[in-house]
Amino acid sequence: MAQIWLWFLRKLPLPAPTWVALSLLLGAAFVASNARAEVGDDDKIHIYYSPTTEQHYKSLGVGYSHVVRRWPDVLDRYGKQVQQLTRDQLVTNRAKGGGVLILPSTIALDAQERGAIERFVAQGGSLLGTGMVGYFDGSGKSVGPAFLERVFRVKTHGFFPDSDDSFFMPFGDGPLTWPIPAMRRMGIGNPRDNTLRISAKHEAGVIMDWSRTMDLQPHAAMAYDEVGKSRIAYISLPDHHWGKWPDARLVFDATLGWLLRQPHAYKAAWPHGHVAGHLIEMDTEDKYFSAPNFANHLESEGFRGTFYSLTSEAVRVPEVVRDLIKRGHEIAYHADVHFGFKGDPVAEQELRILFMKKQMEGILGDRAKEATGFRAPTESYDRNTEILLRKHGILHHAADESANEDRLPFFSPSEPGLPPSVALVNLPRTQKDDINFTRMRLNVAQAQEILFYDLELAVKSGSFSLLSVHSQFYTEGALMHRAMPEYMKRVGGHKSQLWVARGDEITLWWRRRAAVRVEEVWRAGQLNVDLNNASGAAVEGLSVHVSLPARGTTVRVRTKPADIKTRIKPIDAFRAAIVFERLPPGASSVALSFH
Repeated sequence: MAQIWLWFLRKLPLPAPTWVALSLLLGAAFVASNARAEVGDDDKIHIYYSPTTEQHYKSLGVGYSHVVRRWPDVLDRYGKQVQQLTRDQLVTNRAKGGGVLILPSTIALDAQERGAIERFVAQGGSLLGTGMVGYFDGSGKSVGPAFLERVFRVKTHGFFPDSDDSFFMPFGDGPLTWPIPAMRRMGIGNPRDNTLRISAKHEAGVIMDWSRTMDLQPHAAMAYDEVGKSRIAYISLPDHHWGKWPDARLVFDATLGWLLRQPHAYKAAWPHGHVAGHLIEMDTEDKYFSAPNFANHLESEGFRGTFYSLTSEAVRVPEVVRDLIKRGHEIAYHADVHFGFKGDPVAEQELRILFMKKQMEGILGDRAKEATGFRAPTESYDRNTEILLRKHGILHHAADESANEDRLPFFSPSEPGLPPSVALVNLPRTQKDDINFTRMRLNVAQAQEILFYDLELAVKSGSFSLLSVHSQFYTEGALMHRAMPEYMKRVGGHKSQLWVARGDEITLWWRRRAAVRVEEVWRAGQLNVDLNNASGAAVEGLSVHVSLPARGTTVRVRTKPADIKTRIKPIDAFRAAIVFERLPPGASSVALSFH
């Protein structure tokens, strides 16, 4: 019913302050039964409607009510916590630095408003802003980003370029974006001339094109920080952009929870307290003899990789294949010959899969059963390919970048309804590779710049990264043979954060992770985590991330059953990981306390 009335209000030609007030009042009325009778100052959410901004929008022929119309939907569940703050209340300090102040696309502010906002933050109030906050003064003159940069602790770098191929991509397992999987594509329309590129110490999301590439300039669009008793969060997207996101409400709920210093606990994507995952693999095709060069580079930092082998080439160098598996690397399939599968008859596809397996058995004997991964030549496959792969014992498929909207492993949709314990796991390629670099005619330094940039983004964003190299580009002195040693050193520098694993190890983890349900529950004012491991076996290394109520807070845990062993691994100033040594089958729980 509330949604019907809110829809009706949007159709009325009301001025913005009236529209916002009625919408918030209506939303509060419908959830009042679940709200506390009294709301403390630190729990209040103030939404500020600026008459200065309204006048500026009016001069542009735009109604402010149209810009801010989505906020009542976002805030309706907060009930009495939400209050509209007038200009008089802001400048006379009625809020007194309590709770959260929201500045929705408040692009024009006069001197008194600016001073009042900074005073609110200085007194310990938290702040959430969207769009070009304070870019214009009280007379409508452009004064630039100085106020925005100072208040929100960000650096601006101009606007995003003209593009209809732009997506906001939130960072995974972050304190402001944890309900959304890492780097999910969330369409925003064209950000030209209204969305600022930003950089900050603590970033929460970026804007990239569909293929998740961008020039190497800063392109963050969401940031946060804590200064003294105040928390601040900023999204450079104007409100009319984020209204297009199907998951916008989840992002704003998590952001408001963080600003209100509400701790949250959630199942992390990666094991052992790592924040991101990385598969470094070789498509082993022509010049298979160069594969040991790649293995040497991996091993220089203690890593092992996956070799997706074209079996018609592997049979020419069987001793190389056997040596790789002996050294601890994974041997997987890249088909029999280098032709794609997509659109081919089912019988023909199946014959090729059976033939490649037979060729591998001729090389590895009984150890051929360890080859359980596949990567299609030229990333050419279809639903039938994936069904046949699973039928014949393949457990994971290194898929293309278009296979999923999130930058994480996922279960193949080719056979809906299969449980995670048997479903094919897809590992999407996420990085440019040496074929791209060759076509772009890059030199070693240019290729390394892209590799380093994507590595840092993967770690910051909590993503899965699949870097593919090719045997024909890994001979002595070739591009990737020269570029990769330094890349491996960079990867090695992230060992505490980045889980570098083989494809089969990532596959096994993703299945085990899926078998565990994690739910946060408040009991008697205390945050608890209820877990249920339905796998029938202990799960090692499961991590539950906890967003902290204050910078550097210490977390203590009490497990039930008491003999479950955990350790606390700090991630950054705002997160910690509870790492379970071995989570037993069945139900268990953890009670959290903060100090």
